[in-house]
Amino acid sequence: MSWKQRLEKAAEGHYVLPKTKTMKVDADLFLSDKLLWGEGPELPGLEDTVFDQVVNAASFPGVTRVAVTPDCHVGYGVPIGTVVETDGILLPTAAGYDIGCGMVQLQTTLTAEDVADPAKRREWINEVTRRIAVGVGASRVQKQRRVSDKAFADVVRHGAKALGRGSAVTERDFVPVEDDRVDIPDRAYEKRGQLGSLGGGNHFTEMQVDEDDRVWVMLHTGSRGFGWNIAKHFFVAGAAQLGLKSRSEDFVWLDADSPMGRQYWNLHNMAANFAVANRLIIGEAVCAALEEVFGGTASIYYEISHNLIQKEAGKFVARKGATRAFPAGHPALKRTPWEDSGHPILIPGSMETGSAILFAEEGAAKSIYSVNHGSGRRLSRGEARRVLQQGPTDERMAQAGILLNTRHTPLDESGPCYKNLDDVLETVEMAKLARVARRLKPVACIKGAD
Repeated sequence: MSWKQRLEKAAEGHYVLPKTKTMKVDADLFLSDKLLWGEGPELPGLEDTVFDQVVNAASFPGVTRVAVTPDCHVGYGVPIGTVVETDGILLPTAAGYDIGCGMVQLQTTLTAEDVADPAKRREWINEVTRRIAVGVGASRVQKQRRVSDKAFADVVRHGAKALGRGSAVTERDFVPVEDDRVDIPDRAYEKRGQLGSLGGGNHFTEMQVDEDDRVWVMLHTGSRGFGWNIAKHFFVAGAAQLGLKSRSEDFVWLDADSPMGRQYWNLHNMAANFAVANRLIIGEAVCAALEEVFGGTASIYYEISHNLIQKEAGKFVARKGATRAFPAGHPALKRTPWEDSGHPILIPGSMETGSAILFAEEGAAKSIYSVNHGSGRRLSRGEARRVLQQGPTDERMAQAGILLNTRHTPLDESGPCYKNLDDVLETVEMAKLARVARRLKPVACIKGAD
């Protein structure tokens, strides 16, 4: 019997996988019938290999709840699009390599008419790439200003607060580092020059227009090499401590009260603070570029993470490719500007299909106050390069009027690589986790592709 046939349908958009094999708890999967089973060759359904990773997520010591979001797909250890709540246990695999990766949304006073001229949008792309570093590799670091030891130490301990930002526009001003004496690994420390850089892969800065012809800018990046090296250090050290074989990062867990657990927690939180500061620095540079090229004003609307472990209601909640979703009246939003509405949830789709801004509903409690972080990959990077053709891909982008900073559209980031965002958003609303407030259409996209 297929594992999908073991699922119990709790409600529309909500399935439950009862405990099986080594699972310590049931797992809640927020999927429509279409996303689960598929619908034709363009939507093949959830990969069968997700099953083993859901089982793994629900099998760690200390696990108390597991939720899987509608954009889920196979990752490392646990699916991308998984939330794991634990009691006293930290799961590096459920935070991933890009600790603190997330989004910033910028709002502007501009309209679609203001940015209609492709030449002006091209000028904006050039101005942004003049102000910030994009792409992967140390060669990009030279664009960044020198960060002093003191300033860097302040940023990784106090995040947005170190920049004099936060409160109204950030998910959290900073993530507490409980032991100031913890040493930053040399390999991570060497990446401090990447503060204020976009990175490669699926990271981007994108100009967008909403249904009311208002112009927004969305950007996606994380803790760069700083966070990656911290994650890698503990994947290796944790596996050795547990006596796991080489390359067994998928199964690493740490007692939060152990020396290694405390060290990971503090360095994980430093990486999260790096990521928040990184996004705000880039966001302000992009605002300045927008104002210089188009006039008007731009400001940071909201900043939020989707690869992070945080303490919530006395438990550790790890979101890997999942976004926090606190609705109106949630205790954590008390005395914030979002107390009466819930905070914005920033959901990128793809450079062809657009993105969305959501607000949580009370039903988010059943998904551990979490929703998806995107639309979810349907083609691996390697498969995309094998099966997609460059010419038709470039032509689609040109016909849609979407400008890029790259000569060609990166095939492994093009629209067909991702699931249909509307299908994913429909599932979120069907399950009463959140509501869609705005749909955003891309008109210019800056990718960190080398």
